[in-house]
Amino acid sequence: MSHVDSLITDVLTGRALSPEDDAAFRSHVRGCEKCRAKYDEGMTVLRLARGHQDALAPGELQRLQNRAAWLARPMEPRRFAFSWRFAFVGAAGAVAALLVVLLAPRTPVGHVLVASKGLTLDGVLVGKDAVIYEDTVVGTDKEDAAILLEGARGRRGVLLRPNTRLRVTTGDDATLQGGRVRVQALKSEAPFTLRADASRVVQSAPGVFVTEARPTGTFVAVHQGNVNVSAPGGSVEVKESQETEVINGTPGPVKTVTANALVEDRGDGTVWDAIVRWFRQLIDTIGRALAGQ
Repeated sequence: MSHVDSLITDVLTGRALSPEDDAAFRSHVRGCEKCRAKYDEGMTVLRLARGHQDALAPGELQRLQNRAAWLARPMEPRRFAFSWRFAFVGAAGAVAALLVVLLAPRTPVGHVLVASKGLTLDGVLVGKDAVIYEDTVVGTDKEDAAILLEGARGRRGVLLRPNTRLRVTTGDDATLQGGRVRVQALKSEAPFTLRADASRVVQSAPGVFVTEARPTGTFVAVHQGNVNVSAPGGSVEVKESQETEVINGTPGPVKTVTANALVEDRGDGTVWDAIVRWFRQLIDTIGRALAGQ
């Protein structure tokens, strides 16, 4: 089978493939090292550039444009002049479409306060002070991390525990795709909504709460203030030192928090002192950021 350059360009620029082309593309890329390498490099370019232009090194934007042009170029020369002409027109269109994807403006909604080893934004490794844009997935590996989200009328500090995935839609709205987060608001004029599976946790006043995606459902515990937890099966208000768990789309009974429900703030009596101190440092960093220090 011939190489699938045009299909790679279609995939990278977001064009829909027919079922036949999709099957041909997947089958070919699995067995062709050249096309696989071209596809992988194209995806890397997209991840690096989409929404993170201010993090690019000087001259890198031009290099990205050159790479985009290279990705759209046929791998093998054609024998006939008219084929080159059509290839050139197609390449120019592909480059234009690819650059639209790369350079589409996205609104910044926060930044990284404390970067852990393995912290990523949309799959790209980042460090402290990296800008977080709307509709970005923040991910941790084996260590905790802290970020600051700034919405239209409020700021929230978020502590992400290991192996957590958080999609930040706006500064006032996020979705927990897996793991555990601690959310702190010092003052807020607008509610913050955290979605998890079929649940919604809404924080409308200053306070601190944690949410964890568990195999059994969505767990919510409040350290300070209160939140409203809603799901298809109903809604409950969870106040300070209370917890609930949404199971099968229905919030469970609200009860007093268990010993380790708020381990980030209270400890559980078994965690090493060094780990507790690390939590305190992260929480203090979030507190200073919320206070504007």
